[in-house]
Amino acid sequence: MQSLSSTTTRRPAIAVLSLICALLTLPSAPSPAAGDAAAGKRLYHARCRGCHGDEHAAPTLGPTLVGIIGRKAGTDETGVHSYELRESGIVWNAASLRRFLAAPTKEVPGTLMLGGIDDPKELDDVLAYLESLR
Repeated sequence: MQSLSSTTTRRPAIAVLSLICALLTLPSAPSPAAGDAAAGKRLYHARCRGCHGDEHAAPTLGPTLVGIIGRKAGTDETGVHSYELRESGIVWNAASLRRFLAAPTKEVPGTLMLGGIDDPKELDDVLAYLESLR
């Protein structure tokens, strides 16, 4: 038979463990690159590579996006950059790329990049691919 004090001591511990278990089962927020890099590569080749190139093709108009993560916008020596993008102060990371790629002209009015990626899944996939271009 248990004493009253051991039962009351266990209740808080059981409550804490139950809370921890409940928190562990909650869905987590998606990571910045929660997408599928292989699907992103296909999208990139279909929609972006013509201007930006990648590790296998030189850019034709825009800058290369190889190594874009951590780079200040408008500082790459390849491609054409708008004055507005060069002066934006943006440093490319998953969050800044997400905002820009979703609505380039809204994020940086005057940018030379007109087309964005409307579909959130496609955006996740392209971001995952861009993060792989180191």
